[in-house]
Amino acid sequence: IDATAMNAKLIVHRRWLWRRWLLVIVSGIFLGASFPPSPLYSFAFVAFVPFFFVWEECKTYREAFHFTYLFLFVFHLITLYWQGGYAIAKDPWLMISNVALIFIHPLFYLPFLMGAFFVRRRTNSPIGLAAFAFLWISFDYLHSFGELSFPWITLGNSQAYDLVRIQIAEYTSVYGVSGYLFAFNIAAFLLLWNYAKGVSTWNSTTVRINLGVLVLAFFLPWVIGAALMRTAEAARGTQLKVGLVQPNFDPWEKWGEGFATKWDSYALQFHTFLHESKTLAKDSVDLLIWPETAIPFPILHPKYSAQREELSALVESLKTPVYTGFPVIEYFSKEKAPVTAQQIGTSNTYAESYNSAALFIPGGEISKVYRKVILVPYGERIPYAETFRFLIEPLKWNVGISSWGKGNDTVVVHWKRGIDTTRFGGMICYESAYPDYVRGFVRNGAEFLIVVTNDSWWGNTSGAYQHATFGSFRAIETRRWVVQCANGGISYITSPHGSTVKSIGMYEKANMVSSIETLSSETFYVRHGDLFALSCLFSGGLLVLYGVTQKKRLE
Repeated sequence: IDATAMNAKLIVHRRWLWRRWLLVIVSGIFLGASFPPSPLYSFAFVAFVPFFFVWEECKTYREAFHFTYLFLFVFHLITLYWQGGYAIAKDPWLMISNVALIFIHPLFYLPFLMGAFFVRRRTNSPIGLAAFAFLWISFDYLHSFGELSFPWITLGNSQAYDLVRIQIAEYTSVYGVSGYLFAFNIAAFLLLWNYAKGVSTWNSTTVRINLGVLVLAFFLPWVIGAALMRTAEAARGTQLKVGLVQPNFDPWEKWGEGFATKWDSYALQFHTFLHESKTLAKDSVDLLIWPETAIPFPILHPKYSAQREELSALVESLKTPVYTGFPVIEYFSKEKAPVTAQQIGTSNTYAESYNSAALFIPGGEISKVYRKVILVPYGERIPYAETFRFLIEPLKWNVGISSWGKGNDTVVVHWKRGIDTTRFGGMICYESAYPDYVRGFVRNGAEFLIVVTNDSWWGNTSGAYQHATFGSFRAIETRRWVVQCANGGISYITSPHGSTVKSIGMYEKANMVSSIETLSSETFYVRHGDLFALSCLFSGGLLVLYGVTQKKRLE
């Protein structure tokens, strides 16, 4: 009899465990499927509900830890699978780093979410769920700082295709979008949980409150967004015609792979841009834009004076400036060399390369060179290289992009056009994922924004599409035109209300001309920054402190 009873309990426990696993996996799938390029962004409104059912039943930190990790793992697997470059499979290091990212990065969330579980154990479900939302948003915000930062999968980014609702980013940045998603998820869960447990009836005050929150969280952002969108569409400035060159060079061949010498590849690329720019100039463009490291050699170095003269001659003949990416080399003595600098032969001279961009202007002028400040962790630079010097040599790999130097300042380009001066901010690739960083360019006077990038390392997978959607958020937050020029796609022009006016798809060789406008007004977000995210951080901290003062424990 005892054995039969034990077997029955074991069967029940297994079914109970499988049900939990299934719910958690469903939540991870729903959340991952809500991110671009999936059109199922509305899944994010209910993605947390199945997980909350499991979270509510967890009695121990161990249970909460395991199920939360599983949820986050599935979410990461769906949204970040592309970073391994499996579609191209040219670099084993990319694959290894992607596996590490998917398994390790979920752990970054857990201190915050375990803090929310602590609050729930000490208080009750609604307060615990509020702590969960505040602390998740706090993590997304704090994770946009430091050399290990990675704001790519900030929750609100999932709604990039829902242009009307995300207009509130003009006030709250992307974190406000996360806020209304959590409000809907929590209200939906409490409604279903309380009814399933018989705690409330459909006529109770609790139900009415939750239904009210559901309606407000879903419709209020739409109503506000529609009004803000009309205002943004009405904004007018000085027109500027820009021309973009998307050459679609293979990103691996770009650095010499498959060519007899690297210079064969470099020369082909450089002269392709010169030729395509002459074609574009027939449309009387005001500004030509080339992508990230379009010039793959340090053109400002005396060694390449002939190529610089060719570029200057092009700019002069077309009477049109060219904004382009290129590497910059800086030399140091052994005593002053940064830890990431490379020794030149056996000499005491060391060199540091920077991923850079600048504007080449008629008359032989060149703007201040911008050196990329925010570098992709491990892909472009070993995080905290100066602190953990012993990691530098073992972790370097030879893909040509793993040891860039780090810039230290934003640069707003001041471009004299007759008696007027046009100001714009230029970013390189990954930097457009950072709301506060992009905000800094506008605070310093940028009237429109340029992103130069090379997003074709990973094949035609989700990464480039996810990156392209950041332009909508940055445009709305700052109410600026955003122009992205990519090597192999996606190149686009985005209006101040976040819609894509014109674009070139992945792996297309094409040019594009479009008009944009220079704007100078500042949004609430540009003026005041991340007040919403900071209020979430403050509120989450208060709830944790409140939990500390409570004695209640879940049995």
